[in-house]
Formats: sequence, C-alpha cells, structure tokens
Amino acid sequence: MAKRNPTVRDYLACYALYIGLIIPGTIAVFLVWRNAIVALLAAFLRGSQANQLIYLASMALLGLGAFILVMAAEPYLRSGLQRQQLMRRFRKLAIPLLIAGGVALLVLTLL
Repeated sequence: MAKRNPTVRDYLACYALYIGLIIPGTIAVFLVWRNAIVALLAAFLRGSQANQLIYLASMALLGLGAFILVMAAEPYLRSGLQRQQLMRRFRKLAIPLLIAGGVALLVLTLL
C-alpha cells in the first residue's frame, strides 16, 4: 500500500477534528466538571474550610490536563494524518473526553 501525501482537504479535516476536541473538552472541563466539583463539595464537605482549597486545586488540575490534551492532540492528529490513522487517533482522544463528560453529568444528576 503506497503512502500518499496529505492534501489541503486532509489537513482541513485534521484541524476540524482538532477543533472538535478543543471545544467540547473545554466545555466539559470548565462548565460541566466545575459544576460537578461544586456539587460534590456541597454534598460531602458542607461548611468545611478546605472547600476553597479543594475547589481551586481540582480546577487547576483539570485546567492543566485540558492544556496538555490541547498541546499534545495537534501533533498526534497531524502525524496520524500522515500515517492514514487520523480517525483512529481522533477516537482515542475523543472517547475519554466523552466518558469524562458523561461521568460529570452523572455526578450532577445524582447529587
């Protein structure tokens, strides 16, 4: 099987998928998980003085994780494009994001 060079259309698809990871990932981290963390703190640590520290530390960790994902996803997807594995690599990144968002929504639903 001969490798072909990626076209402009292929790169557009690659970066469209990349943006498709960034936007839902950012929404999951900073909207859904933020609310889930607040709900967990309210349910388990009512009135605790550690609430603010736990909230800030968890948001910092989630933000750092999202930043690392964004920084690593672009070269990972681009090299997948060149190896004709773009969709497989996209799924490897998107499925954990969907699961994490689903877990956060489940936490919000149950609490």
